[in-house]
Amino acid sequence: MNSTTCSTRACTIEELNTNLKTALRAHGKQYGMEDIESNVLMCCETKSIPQKNGAIGATETSFSAVYVTPKWLVWAVPANGNTVNAGSALLHQIEARNYETTAMFAILPNQGLNITGRYTDVNKTGMTFISLGSEPDGQNFRQVLKGALNKAVR
Repeated sequence: MNSTTCSTRACTIEELNTNLKTALRAHGKQYGMEDIESNVLMCCETKSIPQKNGAIGATETSFSAVYVTPKWLVWAVPANGNTVNAGSALLHQIEARNYETTAMFAILPNQGLNITGRYTDVNKTGMTFISLGSEPDGQNFRQVLKGALNKAVR
């Protein structure tokens, strides 16, 4: 069974890994969200290190980022190689669930959140996994997001 060790740090968008910051800003520009960074409640970067036990699974360390505003959740996750995919969603159109409480956790242990709902760049609902470590910054982000989701107008 493969597992992943995640380490999350709170930071500003300016302090993010360059690929993550570039992807987030390109996504914001594409969807007319350039001014969103002035309302960030919390931003985090997560380093994920796969612990490979067998012949399949990711083997390279990856970085992801996520931030939340009073209205938006915005993320950047690794795709292939150095490619990063960014996405976003209005808080009132999503739900967040701790990955550790899902059935998938027993098959593929990891740490983070499953985000389900409607995203900015698609017309149907979907699910995205966002890595978050269990240390204080990762736990704090979960609480900040939960608070923002509770306040979001549905």
